[in-house]
Amino acid sequence: MGTNLDDEESAKPYIEGLVVREFSALASNWRSSESAQDYLERHGVPVIWDIDTRALVRHLRDVGALRGMLATDGTAVEKLTAEARALPTMAGLELASRVTSPKRYEWKHGSIELGASGRSAGAKSQGPSTSEGTSRFKVVAYDFGIKQNILRLLVDRRCDVTVVPAQTSAEDVLALKPNGVFLSNGPGDPEPIGYAVANIRKMLGRVPIFGICLGHQLCGLALGGRTFKLKFGHHGSNHPVQNLRTKRVEITSQNHGFCVDPDSLPASDVEITHVNLNDHTNEGMRHRSLPLFSVQYHPEASPGPHDARYLFDDFMAMMQEVSR
Repeated sequence: MGTNLDDEESAKPYIEGLVVREFSALASNWRSSESAQDYLERHGVPVIWDIDTRALVRHLRDVGALRGMLATDGTAVEKLTAEARALPTMAGLELASRVTSPKRYEWKHGSIELGASGRSAGAKSQGPSTSEGTSRFKVVAYDFGIKQNILRLLVDRRCDVTVVPAQTSAEDVLALKPNGVFLSNGPGDPEPIGYAVANIRKMLGRVPIFGICLGHQLCGLALGGRTFKLKFGHHGSNHPVQNLRTKRVEITSQNHGFCVDPDSLPASDVEITHVNLNDHTNEGMRHRSLPLFSVQYHPEASPGPHDARYLFDDFMAMMQEVSR
């Protein structure tokens, strides 16, 4: 176990606790610059280990997601149970404003190329460009809890990327004259994030839009649909999703507790493009006439499968089409 700055997906870990079967104090990976224990201690994240996590997961599979408490001070179980029950449920919880960046910033870093030492040896670029070293498109990315590999993949495709806080107005974003707007992943219930839904509606048809995870759910709400809470959510890196346009099956990385109800979307305006093969929930959609598409899963998947990286190329193609 171990950590390094190159692989971080956010400025800090936003988990409030970690439960594992085994926790190694050793940092043996050749790219590690800090042990997992030191990293978590530095960020104030408590860890409990030597837990039968398989039994815990089976319990959650049966009863659904639960609130929980970690304690090391000998507090009575009855008191901890009462405190856990007093915690707010995820339904109705607006978390994007808690994890978003406090200010706008530019992102310049592409994907990491590893040298012989395991350290970063520079960024790589993919796809055609207007000329070597020049940008293709200007993308404004809303940060609802954004993963940094999304930004790396946009830079790989020679995009100038500006990241803005979750509550940035549509008017301020459009004033930056972007070729496209990206709506990021993030935690919590999408329905309380009314400010984001209103902004998407204002931008709809005026600029190409691509949403992932929470961004996908916000697109669904902006298009007139509804969302609902899953019993225990989709988590992990092996979820099969079928692209209904190509009929290909993608192995995807997922981490969400809410879903867009496809039956609530106006079929005359919205095409369902992807479906989860485990439970047949909605995994992707596209507006039939306006430049907007979104997926529920994580095509940037870092770490994880790369089956869905083509979606970033689809975003490039959409911006190219609109800019003609």
